[in-house]
Amino acid sequence: MSITHEPLRYAHDEGHTDVCYSEDGENFITCGSDGDIRIWSINEGEDPHHTCIGEWALSVQQKNDKLYVATGSNEIQILTHPEGERDGVLTRSTDPFNQLATCKNKNLIAIASEGMEVIVMDLDSNSTVAAFKELPGPCLSVALCPNATKVAASCGNGSLYIWELQTNSLLKEISCFPKVNSFANAKNLCRLDFYPIDGKYLAYPKNNSVILLNTDTWNEEVLNHEKISADYSVLQFSYCGKYLAAASVEGDFAIWNVAQKSIFTTSKHESSKPVCGLNWSPRNNGKIVYTDIEGQLSIMSNCSKMEMVSETNEPEIENFTENEVDFGDVNFDDADEDNENAVSVEKLKQQYLGSPESELKALSEVSSRAPTPRPRTPEVPLQDPFMPSSTPEHLDPRYLCYNEVGVIKSYGNSADSTEMASKTIEIEFHDSTFHNSIMLQNYQEYTMGAVSKGALVVANNNQIMVIPMLSGNKEWNLKVEEYEEIILVASSENLVCFATSGYIIRVCSVYGTQRGIVSVPGPLVSMSAYRNVLLVAYHSSGIRNKDQCINIKLFEFKGTRVECHDLGSALGPESTLFWLGFSDSGTPGMMDSLGMLSLYPPKCNTWIPFCDTTRHRKSPADGFFVTSVFETYQALGGIKCKGSAYPGFIPKPTLCELPLEPPFAEISTEKTQMEMSLYTWSNLKVMDTDKKFKETALKTFALACKNDLDQRALEVIEIIGNAQILNLGLKYASKLNKRRLAEKLMELAGSLQAEEKAEEDSTPIVVNSGIERQQNIVKPQTINRLSLSKLSGKKHRKFKNESQVEESQPDNSENNSSVVNTQESLFSESESIVELTPKNPFLKRANAESAQDDSQDSASKNPFAKRLKNGQTNSPLSLTDKFAGLEEETPVNSKAQQNSENGEKRKLSDSDTQEKQVEKQRKLDKFMFSKR
Repeated sequence: MSITHEPLRYAHDEGHTDVCYSEDGENFITCGSDGDIRIWSINEGEDPHHTCIGEWALSVQQKNDKLYVATGSNEIQILTHPEGERDGVLTRSTDPFNQLATCKNKNLIAIASEGMEVIVMDLDSNSTVAAFKELPGPCLSVALCPNATKVAASCGNGSLYIWELQTNSLLKEISCFPKVNSFANAKNLCRLDFYPIDGKYLAYPKNNSVILLNTDTWNEEVLNHEKISADYSVLQFSYCGKYLAAASVEGDFAIWNVAQKSIFTTSKHESSKPVCGLNWSPRNNGKIVYTDIEGQLSIMSNCSKMEMVSETNEPEIENFTENEVDFGDVNFDDADEDNENAVSVEKLKQQYLGSPESELKALSEVSSRAPTPRPRTPEVPLQDPFMPSSTPEHLDPRYLCYNEVGVIKSYGNSADSTEMASKTIEIEFHDSTFHNSIMLQNYQEYTMGAVSKGALVVANNNQIMVIPMLSGNKEWNLKVEEYEEIILVASSENLVCFATSGYIIRVCSVYGTQRGIVSVPGPLVSMSAYRNVLLVAYHSSGIRNKDQCINIKLFEFKGTRVECHDLGSALGPESTLFWLGFSDSGTPGMMDSLGMLSLYPPKCNTWIPFCDTTRHRKSPADGFFVTSVFETYQALGGIKCKGSAYPGFIPKPTLCELPLEPPFAEISTEKTQMEMSLYTWSNLKVMDTDKKFKETALKTFALACKNDLDQRALEVIEIIGNAQILNLGLKYASKLNKRRLAEKLMELAGSLQAEEKAEEDSTPIVVNSGIERQQNIVKPQTINRLSLSKLSGKKHRKFKNESQVEESQPDNSENNSSVVNTQESLFSESESIVELTPKNPFLKRANAESAQDDSQDSASKNPFAKRLKNGQTNSPLSLTDKFAGLEEETPVNSKAQQNSENGEKRKLSDSDTQEKQVEKQRKLDKFMFSKR
């Protein structure tokens, strides 16, 4: 049976009009812009009782035997019910009160104020229970949970707020309403309502659909109807909780079955006027009273089905019970009056066995009750496409893009087509020296944008516009076919990409050259670009156990070729993709709706979680809006959003950074902090970590030794596998007198040295072949060894003397077959030193060679024995080398040679004296001291 409307009747003057039923359902009360309160009877033909309370009234509620009315005097007046006589004032304020809402099971009332606050008061004591002040906009509507545990309110800034009444804490903030600066200017009233049974669900309008929000898990279910395109404004649950009614700004009515999440019936206002008041009858008779903005009143019938069936069946059940089931008692009672000596069998049964009436009545109720429909499991929809670092489309103004390069702001999204002048796009760059700000008139209604150091891209459904950053006057446009629709865009230093609804991605250069086209095997979710690489997320399959099956592909464009890599994804359970992009080093990254950021280091070939943003929030309703990932600085850049997942415009959001730390267990301990640092520095491209890595490794080793965990200490050194750290760890273990650990470290050092030697034996084969090929192509010039010794920085005295003796002899290419490459001598210091070894047949080198062989043999036996430093330079400022700054000189044994040197000193000329002073100065600069 379809819905029937009573003829519209005059209730109040034109303007906002509110209505509510009394608790017993005998009356309904209206208030309007004329300042009157009218109490109507449900019986037709009776005139309403009216009372004037002020210039105008915005909201009315009935509780117990009182009426509470928000008046134009910025106060809430109390009236008696049903007489309508004044009975005092509940509260006053400097701003009007926009809506009142009473609690079903407790004597409380919630008040939505124009003064940007929500107040909850106790009606028994007229005292304030809770007050939520300093909201970012006027409060339009309010709702109370039936058990008075939660309170919800819609705000003029477009957000829905849900608080815990006992602790006054914010539980959830959702951006879902159009923004407005005053209740008087609001076209959408944004009415809310809790589920009347237990308050588990909160219903609120969002565009042309109604959202059922689970207040325990915060999951959302969408209710809509394909024939209704106007925005819903008011809604309410039926008192039994089985139905939900909503009315739109164009007079559309829709009623859903809450259990089945399906549409029950729809209807239409006879003059298509916006509905501003709606209330179910508490008698559950399927009637709804409503008012419109012209002050008219009407009642809808047949709005529910179950109630009508119960009314028609009640008389049949009663007749069946009284007339047919209880058939014996009445006749026997009549017979007993005539014959007192007669024995009543039925009386004896009833006396000893009990009356069967209760059992038959229960049986009749069970048999006549309709079977309860099995509730369907709500379907989880596929995630819609979104632009990384952007805000949803229903916000106005909104961010089209917010990344490390700049910010794209869009204004006037909700403006009508006649107000095109107010639609603008503003682009701000973080570095003003890179590019000035840009202001564009949004005549084409662009809804997508991306900015990079290469190009600025904005797009709508059928075309894109690109402005190259290096030449701002060379902008170009590109349109797609009519059957295609652009859903995503991306920009980098070299690429401009846009994806269409046909699962196709088109790739262009910054200046408009079409470089390629690729296809993905599923609906696209998000897209990001970096240099010549494109990262694409798409649905690989349907929903599985409420999990989104999202896969990520990486396309690398090399010239006119393209290579594809499948990366998978790292979504958490029952989560959605929240951000997709690259770090400043080009590492792919993603973040899910649970707040976990994961990176895909190329050398790891897997997704690794590196930052849990939920650890840094103060409230469960807070979010973190990612703008960039600074891998080289080990930080995640973004905006902390209080009570929301997206940042606002006013005040201007402040960027902050979170450290990139993998979520290890027991993150607060010092041991875990050092382990996280070692893991992060080993897998990410963080700057200047060599010294910090060694220090942290030694601290980890020392902490294990300090706690007498020798096996863990040995394990740390074995995992790191660094010879220098092993050497220092061996010294530390010896200092602590841990002999067993020192022996294990010695064995580990031998194995490491054997591995290094094996690598060195295999490596020169490739290197020498490369050098030989290079020498066959280019013949290096022969360079004086003295000049090379200066370049190499070796200042050994014996080398200097030998080179002077050899310099007096003529250079013979046959005797000296060593050819030195200039480039190798500059960048390979050790090789140049070996080539500088003098080849004078008159010099005695047997001792030096034998000493060198002995040192090599000793080194092979003991890797930590003191080695001869011939041909090597010690850093004078080294903190790990105990021989730093010291150099041994061989004492002169021959007295004749000493006398000859003294004699040569007397014969030095001025130029030689100057060279000698320079030589001394070099020794001082190098901290050279002789050990005697």
